[in-house]
This record gives sequence, structure tokens and C-alpha cells, in this order.
Amino acid sequence: MGYGSRGRKPIERASKIAHTEIIKNAQVREYLDGCEIPSAPPAVSLAGKLRSLGESPESAVTAVIAVDGGYTETYVREEYPSASIAFFTFGPLLFELADLRSLEQKRFIAPEDLARLKNIERFTLVLPIKGVRRRGEASLSRTIRRTVYEFFAQARGADERLMESLTWFLFRQWKRPFDDAQIALVEHCPEGCGHGPTTFVQDGPSRKQCAGCGEPVFLTDVFRLHERIDDELGARGILSYVMTMLEQLVLVHLIYTILERLQPSLMRRILFVKDGPLAFFGVVSPLHRPMRELVEHLLTEPSGRDGPTLRLVGLEKSGEFVEHAAEIQGHMEPGSYLIVGDEYIRRFVVPGEAGIVYGRNTYYGQKVLFRAPGGEMHVATIPGRSYLAEPSMEDIPYLEEILSLISELRCSMYENSLIPVALANKLVSLSDFPSKRILTTFAQDVIE
Repeated sequence: MGYGSRGRKPIERASKIAHTEIIKNAQVREYLDGCEIPSAPPAVSLAGKLRSLGESPESAVTAVIAVDGGYTETYVREEYPSASIAFFTFGPLLFELADLRSLEQKRFIAPEDLARLKNIERFTLVLPIKGVRRRGEASLSRTIRRTVYEFFAQARGADERLMESLTWFLFRQWKRPFDDAQIALVEHCPEGCGHGPTTFVQDGPSRKQCAGCGEPVFLTDVFRLHERIDDELGARGILSYVMTMLEQLVLVHLIYTILERLQPSLMRRILFVKDGPLAFFGVVSPLHRPMRELVEHLLTEPSGRDGPTLRLVGLEKSGEFVEHAAEIQGHMEPGSYLIVGDEYIRRFVVPGEAGIVYGRNTYYGQKVLFRAPGGEMHVATIPGRSYLAEPSMEDIPYLEEILSLISELRCSMYENSLIPVALANKLVSLSDFPSKRILTTFAQDVIE
């Protein structure tokens, strides 16, 4: 790495000829010769795997809830040493399918008609990222940990707390009867004293003291965000993990509210749509375990016509699967779909060894590539009764019903977009201009 510059002296520029030593290196050539990259399957072999979407099945779904979020990092001090914070905004958007369908019958759409589709509940979180700490806190790491804990613990409308749904989620309280032996572990002291683990139980406090150093340990430390926070280098590495985690825990909160506070049968009338795959990545990836257990419970355990169930889909906008879908789109007829299993993924999308099941430690849904009747291409993740290496149509309840609803929710404003996702993103995303600049000015004015 070259020297930078803060004054009149120039930066140290990279060498213009050092690459020749790499090109001449026999070991480099041998290594590259032993590598391979995946390529799209031949059209003939792909055709045997495709299924056609049948007649639109009768659906009980009357409403859609889309969950999306966005964040932006802003400097509160740009000169050295720099300091920054991040603003997160996210939440669920709810609209009735009847309101959407009624728009198709109108020659002109009034603002009040469109307003019915924008019923959203926003959550906002502020996290210091570098060079900032809260008064009374010893470090950046402690500041972030306490901020996340207080965000979940704070009371909202009707005395609701996200901590209630998080406890319900971590301790699998949807199970009947409850498993009293269920615990949540923080494997090591977040302060780094070397002691561990700290155990949390269902009816116990959500905050304890480390038995080694006496410093606070929070239930939210199970997210393990502190493992990626460096008090000197900052916490920029946790931003995407925090965003995807919060989006999915809001989804958990919605399910908890319906099952425990409202009416479980309402689950049958709602399609949940998440922006992005149904998965937890990085340090928060262990959360996929309770999430996988929850969705499998909702798809297998309830019985009877009025029992709760789940219609949930995650839709991707970017990444390897979206690029692969664009590559094979010409070989898929409109109205067809492909359930991709581990063998297909390892051979054509993400290279890897057979037997190491893709997504086994991150995903709680199966991958489906779908070309809608209108020609739009979608990469969907839909939960099955269990997470399988090679799922079939029968393993994914409500598969064709969900795909039919996706077709109905198409949006012509953006490439391969859906109305609920586009609306939710428009209402919660933070732009570089003017949002980021305004938030930067706001933060600089408030923080002393």
C-alpha cells in the first residue's frame, strides 16, 4: 500500500511494471490453469428441468406486506481523525390487493388512490461507525452494543417492544408445549475478558453481567456484531449485516404479532415479500436456525382450515443468481420456472464441491428462478417444509400460488420489479443526494 497525502506532497503511486513479475511466475500460471468457472447449462439440458406455471390457483391472500430497508453512512468529521455514523431506516409496507386491482379499472389514478398503497410503518436506528461514542460508554463497541439493545428494548405503540418478539423467536416460544430447556448463548464475553459463555433463559432478564469482568452482557449480543467492531478501524463491516438482520427480525415481529396478539388465521390472507434472499449472512448467520425452525413449523405443524400458515418470498435484485437468471432467460418460456437444487447451483452458479449443501448455514428458503408470463425474470427464495439439497415442487407449499401473485404484482417502472418492493424501497431508501448530504449536515449540527 502506497503513502497517502494530507498536504502538498504527492501520494505514492503504484509501480507500472511490477505486473510483469506476476505474469512470468510459473506458480501463478499453474495455479490459474487449475481453476475453473461455472457456465450456463445448455438449452437442451435446461429444458428438461423447467416446469410450466399452471392455471392461477385460487388464493386466500388478500393483502401483501413487503419489508425493505436502507442505510447511509455520513461523516460528522471529515478531517483527520475522521468520525462517522450510519442512519438506518426500514419497515413493513402493507396494502390490500383489492386496492391494487381497483387501479386497473380506472382511466385516471388520483393521488388518494395511490396513497392507499403506501401504508408503511418506519423504524429508524442510528449507529456510530467510527470515532464516535456515547457519553458514559467506554468504547465504540460498547456504544453499538448498547444502542442495538436499547433499540429492541424501547417501547413503541401499544407498549410493543421488539424485544418481546426477539425473545419469542430465540426461545422458540411458538412451540406447543414450550421447551423450558431452550436457552440462548453469548459464547464469549463481548468485552474480551476471555470468560464465557453467558446463558439467557426464557423467563430471565435480557441483560446480565459477565461472571468474569462484571461488564454488561445483553441478549442482543447473540447477534455477535461485536466480533466485527474494531475501536480503532471502526464498524463499517457490520452495516450490511445489521440491515439484513433488522429487515428479517421485523418480519419475525409481524409474524409474532399476528400469531400471539391478533388472529393466527390472518396468516393465510397475507403474502410476505422480503427484498433480498431469505438468509442471514456473516456474523448474524446463526439466526438462520431459529428462522428455519419457525418457517418449517408454520408450514408443517398447524392443522385444520383455520390454522396459521405462511406465504413468504424473498426476491433478489443483484448477485450471482440474478446474473445467472439473465444468462438463461432466453431459454425459459414466459410462465415457466426452475427449482434449483445443490447440484445445479454448484455446477452452474456458485462453484463448489458436491455434498456441501449450498446455503445450509445461511438460508431458510429454496431458490426458484421464475420467468413471469409478462416476460419478467425473478430470482425467488421460498421456504419449504424442510431445507433440502434437491427440493421438488411438492416440498415447497404454495409455490405456484406465490409465483402467480408475483406475476400480478409486476411493476413496469424498473427492470423485473414488483410494486410492493418498489414502493417500500422508495419510502425507506436513503439517497446519496440529497438525503445523505442533509443527514450529514444534521448530524454535524447536533453532535458536539
